[in-house]
Amino acid sequence: MSRRVFDYNGITRIGIEGPKNLLERIAENLESEVSQDSAADCQIRINQAEYPIEIMKDKEFDYLTITKTGAAEQSSISYRRYNTHVRTIHQKSTRDYEVDVNVELDEASGLICVRNYLNNHNLLSQYPLLHSSLLNLNGVGILILGDSRQGKTALSVYLLQETGASFVSDENVILNTSGLIKGLYVPRTPRVRFSTIAESKLSIVLDDITIANATQYIDPDAIERIIGARCFYVDAGIAFSRKAFCNLLSASSQESSPINIVLFPDYSETTSVRRINYKEGIQRLSKFGLIRKSEIDPKELEQTIVDLSQQKFEGVDFIEVGFSSIKSLKQGGFKI
Repeated sequence: MSRRVFDYNGITRIGIEGPKNLLERIAENLESEVSQDSAADCQIRINQAEYPIEIMKDKEFDYLTITKTGAAEQSSISYRRYNTHVRTIHQKSTRDYEVDVNVELDEASGLICVRNYLNNHNLLSQYPLLHSSLLNLNGVGILILGDSRQGKTALSVYLLQETGASFVSDENVILNTSGLIKGLYVPRTPRVRFSTIAESKLSIVLDDITIANATQYIDPDAIERIIGARCFYVDAGIAFSRKAFCNLLSASSQESSPINIVLFPDYSETTSVRRINYKEGIQRLSKFGLIRKSEIDPKELEQTIVDLSQQKFEGVDFIEVGFSSIKSLKQGGFKI
């Protein structure tokens, strides 16, 4: 067993123990590693089966089945994909986890525990969690908000590869409101739809999916069929490790950023840019809060309204960006 420790934004330290190859995979999705001998506030121990098994696609069973036992504070949660037992997470407390993994290189086994710990952290749980992505361009923080399939990730990929922006977070951002508004990353594998992949530097993975260096959330045979048929319009995509995502886009990464610009993507046949006044901007921003879960649960977080009326967003620019694809952004010459 090896051990690695990560400092989360100077707020808390997370220690993870497990097989060396699995820890390397998990580390690709975390920032600010410190000495393995450092003390940690949260402990995660991952036991990987000596002989990892393959997932058997038996369609008589559901794609994912979750079985929970024990009380909320000390529960054990078993994950089955079709009828293959993938992992069991034992939540001894919100700061102590033990995981038994039966498949190889299951980075989700550790990242699920990390996110659950952050969701329950005394300080971090007081901050709003937003359904958004976050980049930083030359010290300027760009928060991108929108519903699923609205273009958050496409806009992020475009800015990362075309402007040299730095990547902070995808899909989830913790909003530190203790002083000047700052966004903190949430450790998870970025997921990008095939249509965006095909139009970007990420397209290299269409020839070799292993370059993404992440466990996929749809079946490998489905990915092969989509790529083989070039059906990139489907509502599906590929997961990337945080590191691979940045490397393929020639982008750096960082764990936090101030927020100076808020973008609201809007599907449109033509590229357009519309500035939004402060009041409307705050109202729209407030609609993209997410409800945290105290328990480990693989389902997507539900959206909610958060009260941001008292926060310090003065000087922040709110902008609506209309576009239909990365190609349309390039043709329209969109710039920040």
